[in-house]
Amino acid sequence: MVMILRTLLFPIDNGMGKGLSGDGYSAEYDVWTGKVTWRKATKETIEKQKSLTSILMIISASLSPFVVAGLLLLVRQLNLLGSAWSGKIDKYAPIILGVILFLAFEALMLAIRVRDPLADAAPPIERQHEYFKEMFDFAIRKNIGGDRIPPYVGTYLSVLVALLAIPLSYYFYLHSTSSGDYLEMLSVTSVLVSLFPSFLWNGVLKHIIYLKLIRKTKGQANE
Repeated sequence: MVMILRTLLFPIDNGMGKGLSGDGYSAEYDVWTGKVTWRKATKETIEKQKSLTSILMIISASLSPFVVAGLLLLVRQLNLLGSAWSGKIDKYAPIILGVILFLAFEALMLAIRVRDPLADAAPPIERQHEYFKEMFDFAIRKNIGGDRIPPYVGTYLSVLVALLAIPLSYYFYLHSTSSGDYLEMLSVTSVLVSLFPSFLWNGVLKHIIYLKLIRKTKGQANE
């Protein structure tokens, strides 16, 4: 069953990265049961997914922060909840909105993924091991750094820089002097805050599960 904060999604092997075969396989891991489900996209569905993903990402990225931020600004300006509650909302709004953005993004990714058909059968165990190893290198071990910098440095350094920017962004948000500055800094700070749960879910946890599945499939392949 595909559910938010239960299903870890692994990338589709669309052949666009170094070492990828492009056979269209993608895996889903149920963190409650440890079950792996396989899907297999065709070239046609991969192209449709690319277009759909781009459109939905643009829509969700532009609407979600500003809709919620606009409501928060309305409550703030009209003082609908009283000064005490308005102060609390101002203080924690980026955290609330950041969590909403993280959950909305995960729900969006799940909605896109389920459009791919389930594989008729799981790929051979050797292919499963190759898939997890390739995707681990592509998504986490090398990521944006490729072979130019040491493993993991590009991935985790970029995340660290983004997370370290949160306190600075939060400071400017709390000291915004106009409605425009408030909306701008609320949106920026919320996006940065959303990276924290995303890093825990798609970075730390997925890193652990990748290594677990790589070892498991390697052991099964050698039996």
